[in-house]
This record gives sequence, structure tokens and C-alpha cells, in this order.
Amino acid sequence: MYPQMEILETQNCILRPITLDDVDDLYEYYSKPDVVKFLPIKVHKTHSDTARFIKSFFISNYERGRIGHYAVLLKKQNKVIGNVGFNNISQNATNGEIGICLNPDFWGNNLAYELTEVLLQYGFNKLNLNYIYAITYNDNIYSKRYLEKLNFTHNNDFVKRFKNSNNKTVKCNKFVLYRNDYTK
Repeated sequence: MYPQMEILETQNCILRPITLDDVDDLYEYYSKPDVVKFLPIKVHKTHSDTARFIKSFFISNYERGRIGHYAVLLKKQNKVIGNVGFNNISQNATNGEIGICLNPDFWGNNLAYELTEVLLQYGFNKLNLNYIYAITYNDNIYSKRYLEKLNFTHNNDFVKRFKNSNNKTVKCNKFVLYRNDYTK
């Protein structure tokens, strides 16, 4: 469907391109304020909001040949429980930002770590990236902890204003993992 979006697999999950068939599962978590508070988007109020988001963010980038986010399909339940991936990088990029968003029903069971590991393997070994980085909100303690466990180092802090989130200003942290520091 999108040749640049290679199917990835972990012990518990299959990562595949997001489609409009995923609206219900993505709406389930994008409609929750606790999920969206760490994202530069507004809470989805309707399934139509989620369908528009899938088209304008995920599918649009796939169609332009960019490497983007994957649907995280939990093998046991055959259910999309989140999305992870690179934030829309070109196929010849030398670095990439990773992002992760999980349904809160699946928080706290080490899936974020497992999913990030497969992205690191893919990014360094297949895409040949020189470094991979992640941006977290300062308040997102869990993300910072698991990134450090994966050998990411804190690079810098900055303040960012999100236009589509009521113009709020948020303190952010940038974490970086260089190819030379990657251990797998």
C-alpha cells in the first residue's frame, strides 16, 4: 500500500500503516484529555474529528512518500491500541523524531519501551539514521524515564507554543540517541 512503510513486529504488537478502518480505535484514545494533554492537538469530540486527523496527518504523509506513524495492533486482542513512529521523515533523512501515543488502558505495562526499541532498530539499521530524538513535555515524567532507560540523553529544554491547542505555551525537553550510543 505504502512501500516506505515496512510492517514491523514486536513480541506483543504488529506495526502497520494507519487506515480509516482504525477510526474507532484511535477515537477511543484521542477523545481522552489525559492522552491529548501531552500532544499538540485538541481532544477529538467526534469520530469525524479522528477521521479528518487520520486523513490529514497520517495518510497525507504516506501518500507523499514520507515515513510516518504506525498503528499499534495488539496481537492478543487484534485491536489498535496506539500509534508510534517517526514524525514524517523523508526516506533519505539523516535523523528522525519519534513519537508515541497509547490508549491509557495499556499504559504502565512496558509497551512504550518495547515499541520504541523496534523503532530504534528500524531507524538505525534500515533507515540508516545518524540520530533519533524525542520531544517530551516537561510534565511527562514517564516518557522521560523510559527514554533514559533506552540510553537517550537529555539534550535541551525549550518552550513551544501550540497554535492548535488554544495557543498554550509548554516547556518541552529534547532527548537524543546517537547511532554510536545505540547498543543493539
